[in-house]
Amino acid sequence: MSMPGGYANQGNQNNYGGYGQDPSQGQGQGQSMMGSQGQGGQFATHPSAGPGGYNNAPPQGYNQGAGYPPAGSGGGYGDSNMSMHTGNHMNDVFFAAACCIVVGSLVGGFCLFFSLKPVDFLFMTYVMIFGLILAVLDTPWLRTIKAVIDAKMYIGKYIQFVTRVTFRGVTLIFLASALFMTMWDNLKGGFMMFLAVVLCLFPALVGAGSVVIGLLKSSKLDKARRQVEQNIEVLYDQNALTFRGEQGGLTMDEFNKMTNENGSFKFEKLDLKLIFNALVSNPQWRMQVAAGTQSQGGYQNVADEIKLTKQDLRAWVLGGMVFL
Repeated sequence: MSMPGGYANQGNQNNYGGYGQDPSQGQGQGQSMMGSQGQGGQFATHPSAGPGGYNNAPPQGYNQGAGYPPAGSGGGYGDSNMSMHTGNHMNDVFFAAACCIVVGSLVGGFCLFFSLKPVDFLFMTYVMIFGLILAVLDTPWLRTIKAVIDAKMYIGKYIQFVTRVTFRGVTLIFLASALFMTMWDNLKGGFMMFLAVVLCLFPALVGAGSVVIGLLKSSKLDKARRQVEQNIEVLYDQNALTFRGEQGGLTMDEFNKMTNENGSFKFEKLDLKLIFNALVSNPQWRMQVAAGTQSQGGYQNVADEIKLTKQDLRAWVLGGMVFL
């Protein structure tokens, strides 16, 4: 006996997800469901189909690859998505600190220019340039503009130390200290003194926190290095499953699996990005990291770009502590 929706009421009647009709729905609901499928929306039949005349095959024309990614993949949800949000918050804090440097140097440089102090004005110009460099790295806007992407590429290529958390913190402390001393010594008035304190204190605190975080992450990475340095050749062959051989390398997940199984050192996605930025010597990869060319599910061209080669792995193991 057929249901009002047009499907046979046989087989698994409790499965309302695709074959039967939900009793709570009105008559003709099945007809509307069929109509919304469009071309290729009918279920395929097969000689081995169940009593209802339909098997478990998906509708024709349905793209299985377009659904949700498998659990644990880089484009899924859960811990990786949470770490991405954490990374965005850190970038916002760095961007705000860099903007304080830029605003302070602009105000101070404007006053010094009309006060006929060219040396101090030139120093403020240098401070502003470095502040702009840090702001470009973490800007939350205009990320897809070609000029911004190119700027990040050149920063990652020629000023690579500012892309690491530890050295970015050192840079912020230096810029904030230099800006404060110049504004405090050369600008008069209570308002200017107030600006000097407010615009320089926040970047200095962010820089100090960044140095502490960078040192903690670097120490954790160094402990992981000591655990794998004795059997690095064997561990590489066991874990390098995506890119095998001497010319292959470890992906982020494979590197994380290796350190987790040897010493229980597990890194988040954001930490893995910092680690690969510091360890991988491929210039094309460095520019991609600095440019932050990420799609919604992760990095673009993952299979072609992101890997820690065997040579880089050896250099890391034999080279000592690396600062992230």
